[in-house]
Amino acid sequence: MVDRVCIYENSEEPLLNEQQVHQLNSKLIYRSDTSNQGYGYGHNQAFTLCQSASASKYHLVMNLDVTVSDETIELLLKHMERSPKTLHCMPKILNPNGSIQPACKLVPTPINLLTRRFLPEFFSHFQHQIAFELRDYDYKESLNCPYLSGCFMLLRSAAFKQVGMFDTQFFMYPEDIDLTRRLHRLGKTECIPSVSIVHQHAKESYKSWRMTWIHIKSMVKYFNKWGWFIDNERRALNRSALNRVRSQEDS
Repeated sequence: MVDRVCIYENSEEPLLNEQQVHQLNSKLIYRSDTSNQGYGYGHNQAFTLCQSASASKYHLVMNLDVTVSDETIELLLKHMERSPKTLHCMPKILNPNGSIQPACKLVPTPINLLTRRFLPEFFSHFQHQIAFELRDYDYKESLNCPYLSGCFMLLRSAAFKQVGMFDTQFFMYPEDIDLTRRLHRLGKTECIPSVSIVHQHAKESYKSWRMTWIHIKSMVKYFNKWGWFIDNERRALNRSALNRVRSQEDS
């Protein structure tokens, strides 16, 4: 049974007010914020609202452009219950045509992101891009990976809170890289390929110069935080991830 439904709306023109919401359903908790301070900020506010209403063990961050079944969420929750060291997990991500979307990646270097964003076709067959997207991973076994796609993030609430939630300096885009990396320091961040969802990837920054500029500014902030070309932790995380993929290939 649903105990509470919490809605946190980021909009200059909110659809509802709190009095209207209370009249609709006493179990509905609604807050609005007319200032759009970014993806991470909005999700942090939503998480805080949910936790104040009814502290939950798990928290799901999910894009609107994914299709997911109840069974998928149920199976992932069962995995989290069986594996207390898993702090963040996601299913296998499929494109609408059924092909696998590379959602498990290495922690990126500036070269990875620049070539992927501006010259994707030309550099797609270069070894550094093949390694970055972990294309040797066959999505048959679970993988503890330092960078998971942000389109579907099932989080252990206590761990999400412990690492400080999303870093709000990023308006949009690298918040999933940053969060997975911080959670990976404390425990497992896993892809569970036995279950899957479909993601209709919009790639808004490829269609809008405004979103492209936001993407660039956010990535500059990300590399200012973690290091541009000297990042020893990135090197260690990526080496470990590649070794895990190779061990699966050999088994």
